[in-house]
Amino acid sequence: MSTPFSGNIATPYSPPFSVVKQYFIAATITFILLNGMMLLSYQYIQGYHFQPRLLAFAHIAVLGWATMIIMGAMTQLVPVILETSLFSVRMARWGLWLFLLGVSGIAGHFWLFATRGSGMLSAAGTAYVAIILFVINIGLTLKKVRSINISSAHIIAAITYLGIVATVGLLLGINLGNPFIRGNHLHYLALHAALGFAGWFSMVIMGVSYRLLPMFTLSYSYKTWPGWTAFGLVNAGILGVVIEFLFDMPLYSSLIIAAGLFMFSYQVVLIIKGRMRKAMDLGLRYAVLAYGYIPLATVVGVYIALSHALPAMRQRFVLIYGFTVVFGCITFLVIGMMYKVVPFLVWFHKYSDKVGKEKVPLLKDMFSERLGNIQFYLINIGVPAVIAGLLIGNQIVVGLGTAIMFIASLLFGYNMLMVFTRK
Repeated sequence: MSTPFSGNIATPYSPPFSVVKQYFIAATITFILLNGMMLLSYQYIQGYHFQPRLLAFAHIAVLGWATMIIMGAMTQLVPVILETSLFSVRMARWGLWLFLLGVSGIAGHFWLFATRGSGMLSAAGTAYVAIILFVINIGLTLKKVRSINISSAHIIAAITYLGIVATVGLLLGINLGNPFIRGNHLHYLALHAALGFAGWFSMVIMGVSYRLLPMFTLSYSYKTWPGWTAFGLVNAGILGVVIEFLFDMPLYSSLIIAAGLFMFSYQVVLIIKGRMRKAMDLGLRYAVLAYGYIPLATVVGVYIALSHALPAMRQRFVLIYGFTVVFGCITFLVIGMMYKVVPFLVWFHKYSDKVGKEKVPLLKDMFSERLGNIQFYLINIGVPAVIAGLLIGNQIVVGLGTAIMFIASLLFGYNMLMVFTRK
């Protein structure tokens, strides 16, 4: 069967699509709920980040949206990329429900700030078990691989960081209700966030991009040394962050991480510059914008790490940084990849064996491109509006931005519904 890609994202090594589909649907519903909740409570998106609603938003966004959809995508793509079967389909299937249960509990307890007692501990423990099951499942799948390439190196690093971040998060969850960690809780929270963003998310974005971006753009003639350099710099920077934390020693590690992320941006430019497919479809436009947000988030992150600005101003940039990473870098890339990957997977499983026997829809007929374009323009107004509102401290602008983002999330959900329910 011919495919629209030079490679293929559905092979005999792929797990059952019914499992992957559940991750995608659950994450999409969470994304819409998140945007709706932010719209209804936009007045809380300001000030100090350690407050109940912001903690709830952050965990829904980072765990319920971004991490859940990455878990689904890795369950599908890792066996394809590495050309080996998933270690355990059952582990992936049950892990989703454990993860949903745990994340719902964590978000609910943060929303009510009910951090003491067994409720938060049970929720954090359930989410932790689900994440460790995922790490073990992907780790044992990777064990079957004979050679390491640039994508598999990033995936190994990513799941290692995920396991560390989850462990630190569980300990912080326990510490909230039953303090046992010496020192400032917020100091450890900063390390937790740094490992999550610079370790887990950056490694996933970089590793998956090196595989999918050349496939979607038909780009083959580019050098990979910038990608390997980025890998070394980001990981060296993360090691430096840990040393700084343990020994209170200024190493300016944020600059090393920033250099690595700029090197990744250079690698992306090389891939796009050498592409044979010149047209930028909806999915690729989202991806390109996501890559554009990475240097912006990097500059803000370095400013936060090195600045001696007044606490109120510094706090404002902490919110801008978190919002830019989650909704600029990660969300744009996830939506772009969803528009590329999901229609193809659904089409492949429903129609590939009917090609030549009966009329089948084209990929472009799987969803409404018109609604997708409207969503693209709306979210490109909404996200910058919220960032601008946070920068100037104007809650009306933040509210308008979240309203536009909510409408965009509904259009995205409708398009995904069209894809999944296509007859």
